[in-house]
Amino acid sequence: MTIQLPLTRLLACVLLLAAIPAMAANRIVTIVAPAEVRSGDKLEVLIATSTDVPDGERIGFLHSEYSLDGGKTWNSFTFEEKLGRSASRTLVLNAGKAGTKIIVRARVAFRGGAAGDVDFKGGAIQWATTWEKWLTPPARNQIIYVK
Repeated sequence: MTIQLPLTRLLACVLLLAAIPAMAANRIVTIVAPAEVRSGDKLEVLIATSTDVPDGERIGFLHSEYSLDGGKTWNSFTFEEKLGRSASRTLVLNAGKAGTKIIVRARVAFRGGAAGDVDFKGGAIQWATTWEKWLTPPARNQIIYVK
């Protein structure tokens, strides 16, 4: 026995299903900074992260660093845990000599949800490889050229 729905009912069901928004997981890690800055100028860099994934997922770790010498040496900027569903931090510093580059990097581990410890793409955190070596993901990098 087959059940046949009138075409108008079938169309109404299809439209109702199409109206339900897709539930996409959004894990965001951004670094907002200018591409270049003049020597000696004040520089502000914003690091922002968030998750809207349900099931109790939160920002488990936010680590960020900056280098004033193109990556030869690093200075810790944030090393925080258990930040909730969103966080932002601002780094303020003075640009160095012309011809150098400043690098800012941030890495985030999202945890506490059904997926476990994951990066911004939803992949399992590889603590001994990508995490330790600041690879993408879980890290984001921004280069600022000093003119």
